[in-house]
Amino acid sequence: MVETQWGPLGPADRDLLFKVKQAGLWEMPAADKVGQKSTNPKFTEAAKTIRSGHVLLDRVVNRAGLLLGVDLPQEPNSDQQGWLGEMDAAAAGDEFEAVFANRLRAAHGKVYGVVAGMRAGTRNELIRILANQAMITVLEHITALEATGRVDFNSLPSPAVAAPTSDQAAADGGVTPTVPPGSRFNRAGQESGSSGGNGVLIAALAVLIGSLVGMRFLKRTKKKASRRHAQV
Repeated sequence: MVETQWGPLGPADRDLLFKVKQAGLWEMPAADKVGQKSTNPKFTEAAKTIRSGHVLLDRVVNRAGLLLGVDLPQEPNSDQQGWLGEMDAAAAGDEFEAVFANRLRAAHGKVYGVVAGMRAGTRNELIRILANQAMITVLEHITALEATGRVDFNSLPSPAVAAPTSDQAAADGGVTPTVPPGSRFNRAGQESGSSGGNGVLIAALAVLIGSLVGMRFLKRTKKKASRRHAQV
């Protein structure tokens, strides 16, 4: 565990940086194989979504790694290389599409759980920003892969039953949860002593808010245009 200007950086934080980087190192080459082995427009769209998502995510993780002083991997791990080999060996068309959809869907399901856990518990602001973008990207990829119609859901691991949280235990047992002594959180639920002015975090939130506002404005504009067209 080391201290950085964005908060402590521990082994789990470094592991997330590695996993996000390595995901792009094999998923982008996998997406490139679609153009060679499939003419299905659903797979073409899924490959486009995966490639563009990792181009963006790669920029975020590379920048985070640089700022945090973490050297990132430059090639897929042995398992990922094996999956790419499966795709190379698969016959074009149905066989390739089944391998592509199911290998990528299984990998995304695993990494989504890791990213969500890190987003919930990391103390490092840069890792939180990376986790935010990774969750958005991974969920987009899961949705695109499932839209191909070739994902075998029976092959995916069954979700585990989550252990009850302290709030749930309190509701069940009538015990009021308390803040541990020495906690950094004040009564308002905010972290005491937090600067709250980190430029990177504010910029990321501003981009997110701007995107949401822009999307709503675009939807309203389209609705108004549709009404005018209908009246004409």
